[in-house]
Amino acid sequence: MKHVPKPNTDEDLIRAFLDKGGEVKKGKTKPMPSDLGLSNNQWGNKLTKEEKAAVKAQEEAAKVAKK
Repeated sequence: MKHVPKPNTDEDLIRAFLDKGGEVKKGKTKPMPSDLGLSNNQWGNKLTKEEKAAVKAQEEAAKVAKK
């Protein structure tokens, strides 16, 4: 099959959007949940109660050490 580009290019569509009064804004993203693992073998698995308690204890120890 032959892929022929359409006459409306992305730049034409963007220009038409901006001419109609559209604005380009920087999007906002939500922060990742702290209980999601980020390593490959843990992706998407939430922390267990023991792991959550260990993380919380480390955070509290860091706050106390900071003061």
